Amino acid sequence: MSELTERYVGATLRSIPIKQREDIDAELRASIEDAVEARLANGGDAAEAEKEVLSELGDPDRLASEYTGRPGYLIGPEHFFAYRRLLAVLLVTVVPVVMAVTAVGQIIAGGQAGQVFAQMMGTGITLFVHVVFWTTLVFYFIGRSDQESGTEWSLSDLPSLPTKGSITLSDTIWGVVVLVITIAMIIVSRDISPVTDVDGSMIPIFDPAMWDFWFPYLIAVLGVEIVFEVIKYRVGHWTWGMASVNLAFNALFAVPAVYLLATDQVFNPDFIAAVPGQLVPLNAVIIAAIVVVVVIDVVQAFRKAYLAR
Repeated sequence: MSELTERYVGATLRSIPIKQREDIDAELRASIEDAVEARLANGGDAAEAEKEVLSELGDPDRLASEYTGRPGYLIGPEHFFAYRRLLAVLLVTVVPVVMAVTAVGQIIAGGQAGQVFAQMMGTGITLFVHVVFWTTLVFYFIGRSDQESGTEWSLSDLPSLPTKGSITLSDTIWGVVVLVITIAMIIVSRDISPVTDVDGSMIPIFDPAMWDFWFPYLIAVLGVEIVFEVIKYRVGHWTWGMASVNLAFNALFAVPAVYLLATDQVFNPDFIAAVPGQLVPLNAVIIAAIVVVVVIDVVQAFRKAYLAR
């Protein structure tokens, strides 16, 4: 079978439980082959016949729901799968980016760590609700009117065949979650410490001077990386250019971090004094961890770009 049919079958099977895939795979391929041969028997071009057959089968997600007996009823079968795809993209892209921008803005404005974190999470939750509500409402009215949604399925929407260089939605979600958690940990570290002074006041783990520039800078880099995660997903596979940009982002974060750790500018001197002897190797351990993670990430990115050529 051609690549176009392989892409269609792959897009259909991704929504079907693993235990049913083998039977449905064989049935779907046979159905497509028979339909194409029937058209060819009446004369015509093989490529055009294939396109006609796949177009008539329609949206792979809808076809998968028919095979599994789980049709979409929230919006209505006509628009449900377009609604689901658009909602997933909006939640993965808009919400994390706005949360990161909100955090950076609050920090620049001089907000306390607790306030920054609360504002970031509040913005994220509020935006999540609004995105779900308004997207659902728009598709609700579209489904009950004669208007087209503008997101009808076509053969051009078929995903590329999966390769070792592919970037999946789960990869993107995981990357965004890790970045958001890292930003949140930096923010809350301002108000959390296991050590207190003799008067009971908390001794910050990190040097307060880090908040003058370096922590806002690192948070901004992480925020831009969230945008990059979304761009990678939209492209769908690694390229040499994206691997190079990934290298640049790693350098923008890792080089300052290693420098600050190597020059003892990260941890609060009062905090270190309160726990003598316990943090002596910590800087070296963190530097080693950063270097290992960066090297693995960069090598994997270029390797996937090579495989996706």
